[in-house]
Amino acid sequence: MTIRPPADPGVPQGLVCVVLAGGAGTRLWPRSRAGRPKHLLPLAPDGRSLLRHAFERASDLGGEVLVVSSAEQGQEVAQELPELDSGHILLEPEPRGTGPALAWAALVAERLRPGAVMVSLHADHHIPDPQVRLVLLSAAWWAQQADRLVAVGLRPSWPSPGFGYIGMGEELPRPPALPGAVLPLRSALGFVEKPDQNRAREMVDAGTFLWNTGLFAWPARLLLEELAQFAPQVEVAVRSAVASAADFESAWSALGHGVIERLVLERTRKLGVLPSDLRWSDLGSFHDLHRAASEAGHADPAGNVASGPSLLEDSRDCFVDSSGGRLVVLLGAADLAVVDTKDALLVCPLNRVQDVSLVVARLRAEGRDDLL
Repeated sequence: MTIRPPADPGVPQGLVCVVLAGGAGTRLWPRSRAGRPKHLLPLAPDGRSLLRHAFERASDLGGEVLVVSSAEQGQEVAQELPELDSGHILLEPEPRGTGPALAWAALVAERLRPGAVMVSLHADHHIPDPQVRLVLLSAAWWAQQADRLVAVGLRPSWPSPGFGYIGMGEELPRPPALPGAVLPLRSALGFVEKPDQNRAREMVDAGTFLWNTGLFAWPARLLLEELAQFAPQVEVAVRSAVASAADFESAWSALGHGVIERLVLERTRKLGVLPSDLRWSDLGSFHDLHRAASEAGHADPAGNVASGPSLLEDSRDCFVDSSGGRLVVLLGAADLAVVDTKDALLVCPLNRVQDVSLVVARLRAEGRDDLL
């Protein structure tokens, strides 16, 4: 059977892709640390960094590419992406959440390409799906032609309480200039952030809720306008900080923290959601890394995924990351995550890896910043 590539709608004029690369990845401790978080680590199944994959995903769309990261990670980002000039790497003196970061990127996008349409994606996502180009370009075309904020939603595979959900309504009429290959868009009916297990199951059963992937598209101008309407203090502060080059660091550090969903997307009436069936993961836990590597064919016959010096005897469905240089041996183990670094060792059941962030919180409370 011949597999045909997805139709290509072409690249909308003024496309600017923004890669958000500032997270800390606390659920992947002790492998991921503040100074070298998960998107800078070779965690993709092919052994490359997630940031490299995200940059190539953005570059493949055909527009300009901006990367937003933290000053603390600036050198590593530049080393990972040597082909990206420094003017396209925006370094926050201190992380202030996706709201201020995307507002800054929108201001730069408008300067680079007046009338810019932005696509926003995260550096730490794993999307091994050839359809991703079609999905992201469809979102960009809708954003430009319908003057909309567009969220890419994913049809849920299971009732996960760890994700955000977006309710979807009726299919929206297509603008006349929209290319025929562009996927349909639906009205968005609101967000539900990390529901409990029962609520998640209800939404999945209803069939009208999608996972929020954190993939977005919008005209840069429209994002700034909506931010000025719903969070004017943030919009003004970001503009002021960016304009004050001599005092940028202190002006940025004075900004409040806020994510784009709460600042704008939960309040606007101009949000649409584009349903998709992408193979997507935020690789937010060792369970996700185990699954991604298994799907890529890197597990042994017993379902174990191991990297670094290791020996697994009579063990099944385990994840071993031995980056500390020591030999890690498992005997008669099942469904475990074992992560060994030079200064810390984590052992926990794979079904408890979501709670690793609790370990990070305890270390922070005990003043163990040397381990974070």
